[in-house]
Amino acid sequence: MTQVKKIYLSSFLKNQTYFVPIIVLFFQDLGLSYSQIFWIFTIGSAFAFLIEIPTGIFADVYGKRQSIIISKFLIFISFVAFGFSSGFWTLLVANLLYEFGKSFRSGTETAYVYNYLSENKGSPSYTLVKANQKFYARISEAIAAILGGLVASRLGFSLVFFLAALPAFVNFAQALTWEQIKEYESQAKKTLASHLSLARKALLEIWQSRVVRIIVFNFAIFTAAFFALEKFTQPYMKSVGIELQYFGFIYSAFLLLIAFLARYAYKLEEKFGSIKIMNYLSLISFIPLLILGLGYSAIWGVGLFFFVLMVENIRSPIANNLFHQNISSDSRATTGSILEMFKSSIRLIFLPAIGYLADFYSMTIAILLLSLVVLINGLVFWIPKNAKEIDPV
Repeated sequence: MTQVKKIYLSSFLKNQTYFVPIIVLFFQDLGLSYSQIFWIFTIGSAFAFLIEIPTGIFADVYGKRQSIIISKFLIFISFVAFGFSSGFWTLLVANLLYEFGKSFRSGTETAYVYNYLSENKGSPSYTLVKANQKFYARISEAIAAILGGLVASRLGFSLVFFLAALPAFVNFAQALTWEQIKEYESQAKKTLASHLSLARKALLEIWQSRVVRIIVFNFAIFTAAFFALEKFTQPYMKSVGIELQYFGFIYSAFLLLIAFLARYAYKLEEKFGSIKIMNYLSLISFIPLLILGLGYSAIWGVGLFFFVLMVENIRSPIANNLFHQNISSDSRATTGSILEMFKSSIRLIFLPAIGYLADFYSMTIAILLLSLVVLINGLVFWIPKNAKEIDPV
């Protein structure tokens, strides 16, 4: 099996997350309020914020492949921990394990893919590979959603997490066969001072480039808004009278549609350009959020949630490509981890507020605030047409 195919297989396996259509309901079934649910994700984001740069440095110094292997093992352990969880504190520990695992992968996996394709002539383009990864990920999620909804409705929520641990372990095992990237074959271990120097260089690279700053904030804020919105999808489905056993089928149908849209995102990029797609999709996604925020409640309203999911899946590979085009390769994993750190920091700012609004006012008020965040983000961090040609200022 070629390395590119292994990358695709990893995308498929890591998204055999059977708990996707039921995780918020699982938390509520254990007695958690919206505020407690959002605090679990907020504390997880704070933890991710603290460890993103150290794990990014680890990847740049000791190798992306090693970091990816650690990530996949920790995620496997976290799924088992979720299965044994019984309340707020055990769920918090399981989520921290999951965030720890993700931190070894975030920024690192995209950097590995980007560098591997750059080093191997004849490889497909980065955007094409990322789009295909999104395609296989959504296909995998579609399959997992059906199984997860059925298992949860018949055998209970906890078993769904134990089921998800099986492909997570296979994903860890196949990562052991990934190729080493050439740039790390001769890299010696570095001192703490050199580690800090690498982080400082990566931070300066982002700060000194106007275009990179815009991309980072645009990407981070939109992703954080989507992260908060998806927590309301399952309660909304329940509130409009959809039974639990059908959750997986609904998720699956929309995820299949999103899979094909994500796979051909690179064609949209070729036709319209990455800058236009990033800018206009941000503004377009404000509309369904506004409709939901104004109180629209019907089965068809579920489609508005998944429309924003579609936008996120089209934007994500394009935003990653824009980001990597504007940074240097020698600290790409560290810089990518800083991007993830910014995402975590933005979530820290308003996730508690969103949870508070949902508990003490209503879910619709919380979504209305998210719609305003998306609109303001799209306008304030509008990416200029000539972004790729802008020199650092």
